[in-house]
Amino acid sequence: MSSAVLRGRTQSLPSFGLSALGVRMATFSETAVVIAAPPGGEFQSWGWWVLGATGLMLVLSLFFSFLDGWKLRKHSYEEQVEVFLKDLRSGAVTRRGHIDLDPLKYTKLTDKDADRIGEEAGYYRQTFGTKGRWLFLRSAASEDENS
Repeated sequence: MSSAVLRGRTQSLPSFGLSALGVRMATFSETAVVIAAPPGGEFQSWGWWVLGATGLMLVLSLFFSFLDGWKLRKHSYEEQVEVFLKDLRSGAVTRRGHIDLDPLKYTKLTDKDADRIGEEAGYYRQTFGTKGRWLFLRSAASEDENS
């Protein structure tokens, strides 16, 4: 049995038969815990630059998204509908075929308004899994009319 000092008194700890093999167990007063990164695992100064640049890009993205909505807040409902339709018709198509619009830009349009206006223009809005974005798909019937 090994002994250990615990709160000023000595306490016996089981040695599991290791003393017969010549292995001496250290007492609590003899051990020290050292936590260190493995060699080459330190966070270098370039890591802080990358982290800072990523944070700056996120903040700028949020700011410019807010700025778009701020510009359109003074426009009437009808003007926002015109801008919405222009963006819907000329919007960039994602790799899945959606037209991605930011609802924060159109401050006076609700989800129901966007559905109705998009449907009148021949687009259908995906409502599941959009993470707050407005994703529109061109209907097959309206593509046939334009061809």
